[in-house]
Amino acid sequence: MMQISFSRLAEYGAARIGMEPGNFIGVCLGVFSGLTLMANGAIGKDLGQEIDPFVIAFFRSVLVAGLLIPWFARNGFERITPSNHRLQFLNGVVFTAAFAGWFWALPRVQLDLIAAIGFTSQLFAILGAILFFGEKSRVWRWGALCVGLIGALVIIQPGYAEMTPGIIVVIGTAILFSTNRLIIKVVATRDNPETVVIWQSVWASILTLPLAVYFWSTPNFAQICWLVGLAILTILSHYSMAWALRVADIVAVEPTTFMRLIWASLLGFIFFGEVPQLPTILGGLIVLGSIIYIARRERRDGRDARLVREAAETEAG
Repeated sequence: MMQISFSRLAEYGAARIGMEPGNFIGVCLGVFSGLTLMANGAIGKDLGQEIDPFVIAFFRSVLVAGLLIPWFARNGFERITPSNHRLQFLNGVVFTAAFAGWFWALPRVQLDLIAAIGFTSQLFAILGAILFFGEKSRVWRWGALCVGLIGALVIIQPGYAEMTPGIIVVIGTAILFSTNRLIIKVVATRDNPETVVIWQSVWASILTLPLAVYFWSTPNFAQICWLVGLAILTILSHYSMAWALRVADIVAVEPTTFMRLIWASLLGFIFFGEVPQLPTILGGLIVLGSIIYIARRERRDGRDARLVREAAETEAG
């Protein structure tokens, strides 16, 4: 009954704004994913003023692994057994450095600025795919990357705004998260997504343990509740976006990533009194515009290539 009601609600909403039901659901999930991600950041920012960020990163990893392993392994551990432990370890190291750096930067940098700089990780991933995976280096792709770089410079304002350690770390995490995407692209050809998520959390738990012990402070009951909420929001953000990309076109879902900047600005202002800066908003729009353009061109080129193949197969048949 609930599934039928949800489907009808989706169809009604899609008809009201002139979208396909699948894309409507994907957009809603994409917006929700951005909200949960930035809520994750807001909690991490607040906790980071009371608990060392490495302790937060450790607890977050342990809790995510503890929540997901029993669920994924309910029908046996074969599903989450990696085919290549070395690749999973490498991915774990990169991912741990990225998200531990992200938690370290949260108390030191405005939430909206972190969200805006985070957009650039997709540009770095596209650049890495061209340089290391041999993906076609078209003129329009390089042009879009250059536009995205200009947007990043508008956000960071080198030479005008102070390059604090927090901002430098956020830029580094954007590069690391893009590297994480590239490694996952390789790992995903051998292992399913559940395996990747589990082993990222397992290795992050192991790798952050020494730092957590060094900077240890035992969380109180309220802080433990927030840490559990942090883990749950992480899972919700990941799977709502994965579900969105499954049911909707990527060109419909991709623009919803800009909502992260909106959510970050609202949460930063409401809970931390952070006033969004014009360069952050403007630069974020430029970066997002280049990402959307790349997504649309990739989709169009892929569709054209598929039509050409189908026509050739028809003629050959």
